[in-house]
Amino acid sequence: MTQISEVSNLLPQYLGIFILMLSTFLIGYFSSLWIQKSKYQGIIKGQKKKIAALKEKHNAIIRNKNINDIDTIFTEIKPKIIKVVREVQEKLVIQSQNAIIEEESPILDEEIKVPKSVAEKTRTSYITYTKTKPKLNFENFGTADSNNKDNLTKIEGIGPYIEEKLNEIGIYNYDQISKFTFEDIRILTDLIDFFPGRIERDDWVGQANARKVH
Repeated sequence: MTQISEVSNLLPQYLGIFILMLSTFLIGYFSSLWIQKSKYQGIIKGQKKKIAALKEKHNAIIRNKNINDIDTIFTEIKPKIIKVVREVQEKLVIQSQNAIIEEESPILDEEIKVPKSVAEKTRTSYITYTKTKPKLNFENFGTADSNNKDNLTKIEGIGPYIEEKLNEIGIYNYDQISKFTFEDIRILTDLIDFFPGRIERDDWVGQANARKVH
């Protein structure tokens, strides 16, 4: 009986100790969970930012590449557009000249009335009326010919048509392009009817230097 009484007296103390230990365990457990969750949330948030930055960088590269591709395509077709426009203008000039001659000389015989000479003269005057193009100073970067020709289309921004234009004016290899000065680039841009600043933006000089190494 005495033992039962002693146990009954100690039970509240044991129960208090048990509750205290359980509380301590639960506090420690949930605190650890919260700390781990906060830690991993920070890591996940940081990784999400890195992924977002990489995506934006990738999209920017694609946008720039698309712009460069559009510029290259337009550069390739620009001379053809100019050629068609000139042909149309020539035809309009000739037709206009023919109409004036026929209107002013309705009773002329066939030999005098035929306006071929006038039309040809008009056409020749139109074609030869072009602005004076500047000339490249080949002493700056050297001369070359088809015997030491490189595949210039491997340089970004140079398509088959631009390569042909470069060859026509004496630019054949990477070594020449790698030695271009600012003045050379300015004159070349004018000679091949290229977009101003495009050669610098595509870094032809740097690309040519890299190609020389290979």
